Amino acid sequence: MVFLFELYLIEMKLRYCYLSIVIICLAACGNPRGDETLFSKPVPYSVVSRSALFNDKHISFTLDSLSSTLYINLNLKDLQKFPFPVSKRSGDTLFKTVFNFDLYCNGKLIGSDYKNLHNPSRENDTTGNALNLSLSTDTINLKQATSISFQIPFYAFHTLKKGKQTIELNMSQSVFTDEVRIETDTSADYVHVYENRPLLNARVKFDLNIPPVYKSIVYGYGLELRNDSAFSPAGMDNTIWKSSYPDIYWMLYYPTTAFYTQTFYETSTASYVGHDTFNLYHYYLNDSIGIGVYDHDNLSKDDGLGSWTGALQKLAGRPLNRLTFGYVKAFDVKVESKGLVN
Repeated sequence: MVFLFELYLIEMKLRYCYLSIVIICLAACGNPRGDETLFSKPVPYSVVSRSALFNDKHISFTLDSLSSTLYINLNLKDLQKFPFPVSKRSGDTLFKTVFNFDLYCNGKLIGSDYKNLHNPSRENDTTGNALNLSLSTDTINLKQATSISFQIPFYAFHTLKKGKQTIELNMSQSVFTDEVRIETDTSADYVHVYENRPLLNARVKFDLNIPPVYKSIVYGYGLELRNDSAFSPAGMDNTIWKSSYPDIYWMLYYPTTAFYTQTFYETSTASYVGHDTFNLYHYYLNDSIGIGVYDHDNLSKDDGLGSWTGALQKLAGRPLNRLTFGYVKAFDVKVESKGLVN
């Protein structure tokens, strides 16, 4: 009996060792760069400058990195007793503002088309600010505790040389605003009022290890949905007014499970005919991408019409690739490899 118990203990120890090895292997396999853990790591920084009100009483700030991504977090505490400005025009106290986050290297704004890629509505924005790593929040109410977070993948720093770079992050707000009721002798209306009052501003400096970044150009030449006994696009978008075809768009994913960019959608169609061109920044020549096709819905979650995952090098080795997946009969795509860019 004792012998059997000892065998049991030996078996349990072996299982524990095996499980530990599996966990270590999974962590290594899921972490191809080899310089990151499963948990985010704080990025050390120093304060270059800050306004008097940008302090621990009002704000907490953290900077972290995980999976080749920079995490910026700014938590605004309850500011009920904050010295908010008063509108000279209406006499109302203004609680709302916008925060800007600008990233610099060697005293210059860091150039990048990251914003255009991740915000398709800005695709045609050619202003200088659109081509820099300058991010802004929506209008926020500072009378409420608010958390501001940005996630910036390291490939967004593709204009910087690979290796350690010293970066400065400038966080600022300058204008307070609100919509107030203005009355005159003849009418009353709601208008936006503004007061220029920069109160919460800071600049921090930190080092970031920029990985090698490769560039490929992804060309989409349109797609056609299936129409057979198993699936028909006719009548997919049923509303109280009509029955119609889907509103089609497609997304590009890099890494294969992370949103990278997307197209605009074409309404009531079984064949998306738009030609799209996207700059894809990635970390390895043999990386893989994902493609997803969707039906846009205004009142509910968008319906998936199919997804595909595959290697960039395979796509780049052919003049044109015709893919078939899900409810997609044909998706024409081409990839042009540009090599290392930093």
